[in-house]
Amino acid sequence: MRHRGGLSARERSARSKLAQLLHSRVVLRGSLVSMARVCGKPSCKCTRGHKHVSLYLSTRVGTQRKMIYIPPQMEADVRSWVEAYRELEALIDELSQARMERLLRDKERTMSSSKR
Repeated sequence: MRHRGGLSARERSARSKLAQLLHSRVVLRGSLVSMARVCGKPSCKCTRGHKHVSLYLSTRVGTQRKMIYIPPQMEADVRSWVEAYRELEALIDELSQARMERLLRDKERTMSSSKR
């Protein structure tokens, strides 16, 4: 790997934001899913169409998809962690795209210089 000074301003900025994100926030991969359920009590409002709404984290554990119940008092924290992961993904995509553009430019230069 070359020195970071050889990177474009776009790449340096994305790498910097990525490092700041990793050092300052908790990151959790998954998606939040709101589910409406019936509890089963015959006299409950949910039997009349007003289902109980609860939040779940949908994530992968190994090769299996898991749905993990999120208690209401943890909802804000978990939302923040999942959002941090989304930001991390976007930054990694940006870095990868910048690297791909550089690869294609370098490849074109290599191919044109080898034809001479």
